[in-house]
Amino acid sequence: MSEIDPSVADDPLTLASGRLEQALTRVGAYLDRCRSRLDAAAGEVESARGLDEDRARLAGALDEARAREAQLQAAAEDVSDALDAAMADLQALLHVSDTAGETP
Repeated sequence: MSEIDPSVADDPLTLASGRLEQALTRVGAYLDRCRSRLDAAAGEVESARGLDEDRARLAGALDEARAREAQLQAAAEDVSDALDAAMADLQALLHVSDTAGETP
C-alpha cells in the first residue's frame, strides 16, 4: 500500500480515490483468478470431448469386432459340420472296406 502524503491525508477526494484504486486492484486480481479457472475448465471440457470421441470410436470398433466374431463363429460351425460329415463318410468307407474284405 502506498503512503499517503500528510498534506492530502484529510482530503476526502484523495482518500476516496485511493480506496477506489485498491478496490479496482482487488477486482482485477479476482478477475484474473476467474479467468484462470475458466481457462482450466475449458481445457477439461476439451479433454472430455476428446475422451467422448475416443469412447465412440472404441464402441464402433467393438461393434465391428463382435460382428466379425459372429461371422467367424458361423464359419467355425460350418467347418465343424463339414468335418463331422467327412469323418462319417470315412468311417462308412472303412466299414464298407472291412466288410468287403471278409469272406462269406
